[in-house]
Amino acid sequence: MAFLLGIDLGTSYFKAGLFDSTGALKGLGRVAVQPDHPAPARSELPVATFWALLRRAVAEALGQAKAKPEAIVAMSYSSQANSFVLLDAADQPLTPIVSWTDARAEPILPELAEFSRSEAFVRTVGFGGWSAGFAVPKWGWFQKHERGCWARAHAVMTLSDYVTFALTGERVGDASTAALLGLYDLEKRDWWPGALAVAGIEAAQLSRPLTPGTVVGKTASRAVDLLGLRAGVAFAVGGLDHHVAALGAGLGTSADVSISTGTVLAAMTRVPAALPCEGCFHGLDFDGTSYFRLAFNPAGAGQLEAYQREFAAGMALPELLTLAAAAPAGGAAPRDLGAAGHGVAIRYLLEKIAATHRELIGRVTGGARISRVVATGGGARSELWLQIKADMFGVPVITPSMPERACFGAAMLASVAASWHRDAASAMQVMFTSGRVFEPEPVGVDRYLNWVS
Repeated sequence: MAFLLGIDLGTSYFKAGLFDSTGALKGLGRVAVQPDHPAPARSELPVATFWALLRRAVAEALGQAKAKPEAIVAMSYSSQANSFVLLDAADQPLTPIVSWTDARAEPILPELAEFSRSEAFVRTVGFGGWSAGFAVPKWGWFQKHERGCWARAHAVMTLSDYVTFALTGERVGDASTAALLGLYDLEKRDWWPGALAVAGIEAAQLSRPLTPGTVVGKTASRAVDLLGLRAGVAFAVGGLDHHVAALGAGLGTSADVSISTGTVLAAMTRVPAALPCEGCFHGLDFDGTSYFRLAFNPAGAGQLEAYQREFAAGMALPELLTLAAAAPAGGAAPRDLGAAGHGVAIRYLLEKIAATHRELIGRVTGGARISRVVATGGGARSELWLQIKADMFGVPVITPSMPERACFGAAMLASVAASWHRDAASAMQVMFTSGRVFEPEPVGVDRYLNWVS
């Protein structure tokens, strides 16, 4: 049997999914990522550790599928954005993988604020303002504090660029993650010279951004050592994790908007033009003509995990969700979260996060009416949470039958590389199947006036 490999390069977990021609998940590897923090505000992952973790995820998927590496015919990825590595002239890593969560560049931001919040910047790249999470300010940090390292940097690659290059030898990337650097001209579909000059980098140091889903070739012999794969596996560049997960969730077919509940909260829709929109980001869609519009909030599902660690150590999250289901809906914020009781506290957090999603949906849609929302991410596994969201949004919320949407979306792109489907849209039509629909209760919205007024 032939398999497609879909890799999810998430912030908290690396995942590898093996899918057959029907889109059925046959094997899944899931490995936690624990970055190093060598100094305050820094977050890094050694390159060797990165490959070891990813290789373990692929091995777990193969083991679960009872398959050999030779069964994999094509692969693609979904990826976090703004994490990067510097390479020397021999293409050897000069740095660990510097995570987007790394905040060492906070002091650099005032020097970039005027340019990155200008009308020209917003109009060209599709969002406004670099923050400490972006790669460009961290490159400025290297230019100031690690001048020798920066001077030796022959190539500057985002995480997805590096994976593509390491496995195929091609110096290309995807325009989906590239768009979130703040260097990519959405109209001209190339790097913006004005932003490159401010960032102190040359286009030749960056990978060439391609339409997400573009087939770039096949894995080289290094894939054997790096991931335990064979050479000759067809490879397509992927895209931003939220973007690829939305493909796997059938955005545009199953619903008008996708939401993700993971390390960050996100809402995404598809638009014909990347018109400036407050608090939103834009990137090239898989068809090469339209765009995605994304809004996110960093206060994600980690709020539940933080509560669990601090106040409910020893209790599993399903136990806490059971208690939350019995708590009253639409309650006011507890004065003391720890003393409120587990059910009340968890219910409050579920509703708080759902309200944030409602605000993000409003941003990406401009307040326009929507008919359905599709949910992705770890939060989509909780029926209670999905019902809360349906009630609060006032529209049906669906969760696809395939639980690993980012891996699944990557597999759809891999199916194009395998010549099983013509393009991403065709792959979605064949491989996607709708899951459960959570209809809003008639009095649902009224229960949540505390959150939506």
